[in-house]
Amino acid sequence: MEQFDAQIKKDGSDRLTIMEIPFDAKAVFRKPKGTIYVSGTINGIGYRGKLLSRGNGKFIMVLNKAMQKSVGFDGQAMTARVTMSCEDLDAVREDHEKMADITSDMDVLTAIKTRQSIRKFTSKPVSRDMVNAILCAGMHAPTAKNKRPYHFIMIRDRRVLSMLARHNSNAAMMEGSAGAIVVCGDKNIEGIQEFLYADCAAATQNMLLSIHGLGLGGVWCGVAPNSDWRKLCIHQLGLPPKLEPISVIAFGWPDEIKESCNRWESAKVHYEKW
Repeated sequence: MEQFDAQIKKDGSDRLTIMEIPFDAKAVFRKPKGTIYVSGTINGIGYRGKLLSRGNGKFIMVLNKAMQKSVGFDGQAMTARVTMSCEDLDAVREDHEKMADITSDMDVLTAIKTRQSIRKFTSKPVSRDMVNAILCAGMHAPTAKNKRPYHFIMIRDRRVLSMLARHNSNAAMMEGSAGAIVVCGDKNIEGIQEFLYADCAAATQNMLLSIHGLGLGGVWCGVAPNSDWRKLCIHQLGLPPKLEPISVIAFGWPDEIKESCNRWESAKVHYEKW
């Protein structure tokens, strides 16, 4: 990861806001050919983007309006503190190919009807490929205007899992889980709170169903607004102000069996009006 100070300013046409990269990105990131995709932080705000070549080893990145607002750009040239890493798209393609090999024999209606909240797990680890398949399922959830305002924090560190479990009795199962996924909403992408919660809830449900369909077990842990546990999650995970933790999924290989039940209630269904 590179760390540096960079100038953010309007370009010559005054139409675009750009950040100048103070080094030859092709040489530093060892990418002699092709587009360079990068990610990192600008003044502590996370970003993903691509670098544009200006020739002679000079590169820039264009900042959209949302990012300009987040980093505090007001139209006047400013210096920002930047961290930047090159994204390895070959590794991403390899992961995607492996995910394509992971399938479930369970049909979607059966998965919906038989999924149960599992709170006891064995010590057997869950493979990276299965975890990526679960995360991918979350990314296929519907969102308002296809804004996709979610970010997923994958926790595997046993110390972190234990610490978060000890500070919330309703999340105690994290102590023995293979991992946990913290679903966060990006308030800069979706400014309407109700839509933000709905989008992240849809992603959470998709992941829970995929966990069940793969033979694993999982449970949805809520993150109460203004709770000490929410503050602890934000601090422990280093979440920037734009990200709000909305749900946590603890998962692993199940160490308990729960019988499914018929939850159909005709009294809950109303036709045309109440």
